[in-house]
Amino acid sequence: MSTPKSRPRRKPAKRKRPDYTIGPIPDDAFGAAGDPLPPKGPEAPAISLNQRFSYLVNNPDLYTAADSLPAKSRTGRPAHYPPIVYLIFLSSISIFDSARYTAVNLQDSIWWNQVRDALRSHMGDEAADTLPPVGPSRSQWNYYFQKHLKPAFATIRDISRDLWIQQALDSGMMAESGKRVSRAYPERQQVVHADATVARPASSQRHHEVADKVTGEIRRHRVDPDAGISVEGGGNRVYGNKFLAMAVRLADTPHSRIVLNIESIRHKSRARDPHRDDEGTAFVKMVKHLLTKAPDLRAITYDTALRGVHRAPLIAAGLVAFTTQHSGLSPESLTLFQEGPCNHKLYVAEGRVCERLIDLKTGKDHYAPLPVEELACRKGKKATRYYHRITIPCPVKTHTEHIRVDETEEDRQTDPSTGKKRFNRTEHLRQVPPDTPAGRRLKGFRQDSESLHSRFDQRYPHERVPAYGATAALLIYIGYAWLSNSMARAVLKTPAAA
Repeated sequence: MSTPKSRPRRKPAKRKRPDYTIGPIPDDAFGAAGDPLPPKGPEAPAISLNQRFSYLVNNPDLYTAADSLPAKSRTGRPAHYPPIVYLIFLSSISIFDSARYTAVNLQDSIWWNQVRDALRSHMGDEAADTLPPVGPSRSQWNYYFQKHLKPAFATIRDISRDLWIQQALDSGMMAESGKRVSRAYPERQQVVHADATVARPASSQRHHEVADKVTGEIRRHRVDPDAGISVEGGGNRVYGNKFLAMAVRLADTPHSRIVLNIESIRHKSRARDPHRDDEGTAFVKMVKHLLTKAPDLRAITYDTALRGVHRAPLIAAGLVAFTTQHSGLSPESLTLFQEGPCNHKLYVAEGRVCERLIDLKTGKDHYAPLPVEELACRKGKKATRYYHRITIPCPVKTHTEHIRVDETEEDRQTDPSTGKKRFNRTEHLRQVPPDTPAGRRLKGFRQDSESLHSRFDQRYPHERVPAYGATAALLIYIGYAWLSNSMARAVLKTPAAA
């Protein structure tokens, strides 16, 4: 068997220089150029492994989630431990780096006694007294993981998701605070940040058999059955399984981040992976479920993977859906504003409404951004509408106009000449333009998702998830989220749900 040839790298596409100019961003409802930068938040204190483990085993929600795990069966190998022990084991892999070292540590009385004491506190003396003298071995863990946890992963994911959302609500996040703030500047705990990441599998091998070029020896490798190539930001090609996580946190409060949901998403073609949703579709579904539990949520922030077709239903649901501007978008004609003798050609460029003028020196089109006095919201029976109340400078007088920034019925109509929607408004026109102080503030919130994924990668040797397959890796990520949320509960002293 010959060694597979590597694919030639694609040459980066040459970007055409725009044949137009953009005027300066005006000072308006989205901030001014002279606004001071927000102060830097406090540094997060270090938390020892022993504290992390104690926070984990004493999280009351963990015991609620364990009730959904498969109980003892009359057939097959009998379970030596209750389901809560295996859920603690799963989450502890993110403390001890691997299942092997988790098993070693849980067979040490220093750690196992903490589990016994926690079960006594949350489940009673009988549950604690019936525990074996040491924790599960690696063989016992592997059997339960393969035979019970993986088949029940969807149930574990869903019950965990709902418990995490309730934890965030109990901590005062995603709820109305009574404080009047602009929708362009929502409070930190009112903004959900999310992002997708490609988690590297335990092995980077992509072929089960590889022939040595010199000796011809056939070497056999274990290959992750679900891993594939994904292209991340900047054009980097990464091999692994793709996951989407969303979270929320309090302002200026270290260790307050609460993971709300995690999902495995498609990173191959639809034909090769028909059972998973693509990134944008999966995110919209996650947010819609979140809104059923947290209807007072104000905003979400994401990267350029979220396109106009994904933002439209989120905006209609009442959210400020912020992403940075996708490159390569040319100015689009919006409307012709007419009032008396005045005519102003309004276009959309760089995510905001501009007036199209002619540069007399160069003869090129010049787009002058118009100041936005207010991001207005009008809740309807079927959907929520958002408007930019703009002012149009004019020698005659200053005009005022309201421009819809959500998808309208006219936008959804099909243009017979192209077969596409007449105007992809949510792709070109943004509720909060990215290149403004308000936009940069929301973009900074999204960076917390990068931190979440980075911390997850760094928990394991060589930044490789110690599991094969998307389902197994998703369970490892769920365990990591339980550990992270347990620390947030302890730091915030969140009361247990009734």
